[in-house]
Amino acid sequence: GLEVAVFAQKAQVLAGAGNVLLFEPAMNPDSLRRLTDLVMSACGGRAAVFAGSDEAGYKYAVSEQGGDLRQLVRELNTALQGRGGGKPFFAQGSVQAGRAEIEVFFAGR
Repeated sequence: GLEVAVFAQKAQVLAGAGNVLLFEPAMNPDSLRRLTDLVMSACGGRAAVFAGSDEAGYKYAVSEQGGDLRQLVRELNTALQGRGGGKPFFAQGSVQAGRAEIEVFFAGR
């Protein structure tokens, strides 16, 4: 459908970009996972997608092929008042932090 086409286009733009941090409008957890996986496959690094707004908070998904995100996700949840988790290579959750704080967290990583 349209969503898949839009997501594929977003991912294509990020081909070979390495680690990527994206901010998107709010979407359901399934869509968020799908977008994160597409971006991760394209960028060749770690994909972190935050969907939402500073007012409403953000849902996140992080994906890294063959990665181990457990330590990162623990630090993310601590630093950004988040909760969530998942598998070593994929995690999903939510944070109470704003975009600026999220960008600062990822800047050093």
